[in-house]
Amino acid sequence: MNTVSVAANRAASPAPSFTDFRAYLETSLRDPFTLNLKDYSLLAVINACVKAKSRLMPNYGKGIGCLIHNLKELERQYRVSLQPVQVTDVFWSYFIAFCQARGLKSATISVVCQQLRSILNWAAKYNATLSPTYNEFRLHKEANIQIALTADEVSRIAYFDIDRFYADRRADFRKTMHRVRDMFVLSCNLYQRHSDMVRVAPSCFDRNIFTIAQQKTGNRATVNIDLYAVDAKTTYRILDRYNHEAPYKGTIGNYNYYLHGLMRDSGFTEEVRIEERHEGRMTATSIPKWKLISSHTARRTAITIAVLRGHNVHAIKRCSGHSDLRSFEQYVRDE
Repeated sequence: MNTVSVAANRAASPAPSFTDFRAYLETSLRDPFTLNLKDYSLLAVINACVKAKSRLMPNYGKGIGCLIHNLKELERQYRVSLQPVQVTDVFWSYFIAFCQARGLKSATISVVCQQLRSILNWAAKYNATLSPTYNEFRLHKEANIQIALTADEVSRIAYFDIDRFYADRRADFRKTMHRVRDMFVLSCNLYQRHSDMVRVAPSCFDRNIFTIAQQKTGNRATVNIDLYAVDAKTTYRILDRYNHEAPYKGTIGNYNYYLHGLMRDSGFTEEVRIEERHEGRMTATSIPKWKLISSHTARRTAITIAVLRGHNVHAIKRCSGHSDLRSFEQYVRDE
C-alpha cells in the first residue's frame, strides 16, 4: 500500500526542468572553468556556494543564514567588503570575539565558523584566493551538560495544568503550550529526535508498534510501546488526542523556545552545578535546570530510563535507531 502511494506521488510530481543543466553542459564544453571565483568577494563566494549546493539541498541557504547575517553586520560596522583571502587565523580571533560580543552562544559560533570553513574548502576548488591559515580557528569548548529526566519528572510534565497556570494568557498561547507539552512527553516515549517526531503519522503505527525511518541516519527505529515506553497509557492518550499525528510541527527553534518556558513554569528551577577546566584552572557555575532541557532531552530521557529499568541494550538500540554502541552510550545519564 505504501509503495503504491509513493509511486503515485512520484507520478503526480511535475517533471524537473533541465534547462540550467543543458546550459552548463554546453558552456563547460567550450570553457571547462565556467565557475571562477578568483575575484569574488567573501559574500559573493558564499552566494555562489549556496546556489550550487541548493540544487541538491534546497534548504542549504536557510542553514547558513546566521553566518551571512553576521558577516554583513561586520562589513556594515567596519565599512569594508570582506575578501576570501582576509579569512586568516587573525581574522578568526577577531570574528569569534565579534560574534561573542553580539551575544551568540558558543555552540552557534562553532557552527558558524565551521560553515565558513566548509564554504572556503569548496571555494578553493574554483580558484578562490585563500590564505594558508583560512582553516585555523580554535574555540574554547564550554562544558556541555546534557541531562536526562526521571520517569516521575516526565509524569509531572504530562500532568502539568496548563489551563490553570496560564489562565490569564490567550487561548492560542495555551493551545500551543498544550501541544509543546504533549510533543515532549510523546518524544520521551518514542525515543526519536525532533526531526523525526514532526514526521509522526498514522502510517508509523501498527497497533502497539511504532516504526520510522530516521531522517538523520536513514536507520529504522522500532518501538514496542507496551514494553518500552516510559508510560504506555500516557502515550496512547496523546496519540489518540492528535489522531496519531505529531502534536507540534513547528521549527525546532520555536519548539525549544516554548519548551524552556514550560519547563521553567512547571518547576524545574533547581540549580545544576557545572564544573569545567579552562586554561589549567577549574571553574564552577550554576544554571537553572530548565535551561538545560531541550527537544533532545526527551530522546536522552527515553534511553536512560530504559537502561535503568534493565531492558536489553540491543532492544533499546532498536527503539532509538542506533547502530553504533559508542554513540548509544553517550545518551545514557546515570548520575
